[in-house]
Amino acid sequence: MLQRPLLSPGPETTDDIPGAFHPLKPWLLSHLGKGRETYPAHPWTDELESAILAWAADLGLSKEHIKITAEATPGHLVGLFAPQAPWNVLLPLAKLQMILFWLNTVDLGADQPVGHLMEPVRETLERGHSPSGGPDILRPIASLRDDIIAAGGAGLIPGFTELLLGFLHEYTFRQAWESGEPLPSLDRYLQHRTRTAGIVLGMWVQRLQPGLTGPGEQLPAPLLQLMKQGSLLVGLDNDLHSCHVAAESGERLSLIGVICQEYGIPVDMAFSCALTLNAAMRYENANTVASICADTSLPDTARRHARTIFHWVDSVYTWSLETPRYGLRSTDAHELVTRSCPAGE
Repeated sequence: MLQRPLLSPGPETTDDIPGAFHPLKPWLLSHLGKGRETYPAHPWTDELESAILAWAADLGLSKEHIKITAEATPGHLVGLFAPQAPWNVLLPLAKLQMILFWLNTVDLGADQPVGHLMEPVRETLERGHSPSGGPDILRPIASLRDDIIAAGGAGLIPGFTELLLGFLHEYTFRQAWESGEPLPSLDRYLQHRTRTAGIVLGMWVQRLQPGLTGPGEQLPAPLLQLMKQGSLLVGLDNDLHSCHVAAESGERLSLIGVICQEYGIPVDMAFSCALTLNAAMRYENANTVASICADTSLPDTARRHARTIFHWVDSVYTWSLETPRYGLRSTDAHELVTRSCPAGE
């Protein structure tokens, strides 16, 4: 027989995430940083940031889009997670990150449900041009499609389309949860976070990079599983880094809030649970990489690709520490080791 939790979830357990986060911040960052490496900025970071700003302006996007672009530093982000990629791979990766930033801010916050984007997005990616009079986000998506094809990635478009539609589909649930629907179970939230972190989309486009499992090759199932693990880990890291900012802006959905609801515990205890979950996922992720690299039935490109995928988690972690949006840089935080050579070499 199922027993009731020792504590009953209520407003007092979930309403003050920022209040719990700030005094816990040094302790939280210290434990999140154990065993991690941070990475230096890519030498093309400034050029990438300028190119993305010019691209957004050339597309005629709104002032809100341009403001978000200036603050988001997508060029720094992609330079960290794809340090060996050539320019014609880095630029579409930066465009994709910017599209995801816009979706997460402008479109998720719009009055219309995100679901209304799904068919126009599908049409844009399948036909190569955005429907006339469609939402602004379709123009950058069409531009990204052109870049992927120009880089030899036409074979990536069908899979990319399904991944982006899956991302948007999950956002329809997020809008419902943010609008007052009961928060999901922890299992459902982890499934949701794997898809909405957007990392598999980036890893899919990174297949344009020479030396990886390319657009014309079948992606081995262990690599797809590794991509999903990495996406969830990035999502969990992001939740722990940004939950205070999200809560202060009025968002209901977060890993911390879901854990409070699932187990009927207060916020400070939920942070401990979230750290334990994060550590377990990192252990599993490292073991998956080791297993792939030890599998002699896989080609060398697959093993190299596994190390490249594994590099993403700490690279995005580095960006999260440095971006002003989360305010995490602190002299109280545990200092991480900076590694000059990228993984997957």
